[in-house]
Amino acid sequence: MAKQVWRKGRIVLAGICGVVALTLLAMWGCGTSGYDNPSAAVVTTKTATALIQAADLKRWADAGLVNKAGGYDRVVILEVTTNTNNYNGEHIPGAISVNRATDIAVQRVEGPALTGDLVADGKMMDALIQRCGIDQNTTIVFTTSEAEMNADNHYNLTRGYATFRYWGFPKERLKVLDGGNKAWKAAGLPMTTIVPGIKSSTYCVTPDNTNRVRDDLRATLSDMIKAVQAVQAGTATYDFIDGRADGVPGETQDIIDTTLTGPTYDTTTTPPTIKSVGGLKKDVVFEGQVKGGRGYAYSNLRDVTTRKFKSISDVIAGLDLQKPTTYVMCRSGNIATVLFFAIDGYAFYDGSKKAVWYDGSWGQWGLMATSDQLTTAGIIAGGKLPVGSAWSTVSLTNILSYNKDNTLRTVIDITSRLAPVSHADVNANQTEEADKAYRSPVSTSGGGATVGGGGGGC
Repeated sequence: MAKQVWRKGRIVLAGICGVVALTLLAMWGCGTSGYDNPSAAVVTTKTATALIQAADLKRWADAGLVNKAGGYDRVVILEVTTNTNNYNGEHIPGAISVNRATDIAVQRVEGPALTGDLVADGKMMDALIQRCGIDQNTTIVFTTSEAEMNADNHYNLTRGYATFRYWGFPKERLKVLDGGNKAWKAAGLPMTTIVPGIKSSTYCVTPDNTNRVRDDLRATLSDMIKAVQAVQAGTATYDFIDGRADGVPGETQDIIDTTLTGPTYDTTTTPPTIKSVGGLKKDVVFEGQVKGGRGYAYSNLRDVTTRKFKSISDVIAGLDLQKPTTYVMCRSGNIATVLFFAIDGYAFYDGSKKAVWYDGSWGQWGLMATSDQLTTAGIIAGGKLPVGSAWSTVSLTNILSYNKDNTLRTVIDITSRLAPVSHADVNANQTEEADKAYRSPVSTSGGGATVGGGGGGC
């Protein structure tokens, strides 16, 4: 009799626990709501691509969606810039200021050395998400100031898009305002100096202890080296596009400075926008393009007057993608996000072509030389990798110039920031390993689930 009562008690207790669990899941938006399985009511912010017009954002603002408290169809506007004076002067009502250089980019060890301007880590993302009140029901709109648009800094619009995509946010919930604040003003819409009061959220990049890093959308140095090697060996088909300027080696000199000084500066200076230290320009070792790559200036994607993106047909024709996957790069990973967005969020929104963002770009690639690798003139290039290092990218590059010391410039010395990695192979991926382990206690090993890692999710 006592056993029967005990069994009935356990059944009742289990039922109560189940109800409580389902209630909590509903409250927290886990599994059955939010980004995983949005409600059928989430249609307000649905658009044909991730590129939206000022009229779209105005319609959402008029409907009270901007910074709305709760609901499935709320909107948060992030104005991305490196000059907060532009935001403080005037911005779209409800927009939140985000610093591109410090909020969504950071110095990180990747491969053999510390590199600047790499993708934000999990802690930075959580801080940004929570400060801006973003939760699992939020549509995020990226914009930038009129001054930034006039300066052709389209990457302030797209760096945030690429960063959130890497951290697992679905493209359906990420929007880029075509023409930024410039287009908003051109439409006769109001600006403000009022900074919105935002209620912080508790959301994070690992909801339900689930890590969502899309490492297939970003290339580490290791990934990039292997991709170029595969193309050279004829075992893979990729496009490589450098967004700095048009052309291929031998057809243009726009990408590099033929006086052997080069345009790519040290991305680890603080702040990263400073291109000189102690009066000296700090340059990478060599300039050029990866073998099999070509240049296509990001400025080709926009209208010269309005600064808006060109039509989808024009963008597709201009990019001229011949392969299913395209690696995009530039100097420091910013311009490359314009190309990434053009493929992932706009022209090939259906996923028929894939973009991979190489955020290390030439600020990383152009440093990877050993001390015995010479210029065509026989001058020591200044490479600091050990002789024979597998991390050297010299043999994978169509080199247009080596940089050298002179009275105005000096080649970057990475001796003090070299990491303890093997130089016999290129299998170190510290950045993405850390990101995939961030706040994700459930991992898989040997085919079974195990518990470990860096603590709970949100």
